[in-house]
Amino acid sequence: MKKWKKEILLDVPIEFAWCYFYGDITKKKRIFPKVVDEEFIKQTEPIVGSIIKQSYQNGSVTMQYETTIKKYTNEPNYKAIQENFLLNNRFNMTTEYELESQNDNKTKFTYTSINKPKNPLLSIFQLFGSDEIIVNFLNKAKIAIEKDYEQEQENTII
Repeated sequence: MKKWKKEILLDVPIEFAWCYFYGDITKKKRIFPKVVDEEFIKQTEPIVGSIIKQSYQNGSVTMQYETTIKKYTNEPNYKAIQENFLLNNRFNMTTEYELESQNDNKTKFTYTSINKPKNPLLSIFQLFGSDEIIVNFLNKAKIAIEKDYEQEQENTII
């Protein structure tokens, strides 16, 4: 099992950032460009336990995963969603996106990823894994979300 946890500050309000992680597929595609579509297969009244079919484009291949929501919090100053899915029938993946308001225009974004191989032999390869992909994701998400926020602010002034 390999676990990564990283955080970054976003110069946007928490409510603006939240829809990039839950609820708005168009905005979600801005930080997850390989996401093609998602739809609820099972939607529970408390969001926890809901199952979403997500489609990803990887080159010319479209893959689908059933993602189960394991944690969901939507409070004014703290929002989080944790999802679990099986990647390529090899890795049990748990991802968590946490947003914590620092003030009216700053949000701490924490990303946690836990990769647990189905085959114990794959654990050996994880020993050499770095956090470079996680850091790149955080930076790309920050740039996209802040750029969209800046454009929205400019449009409201005009």
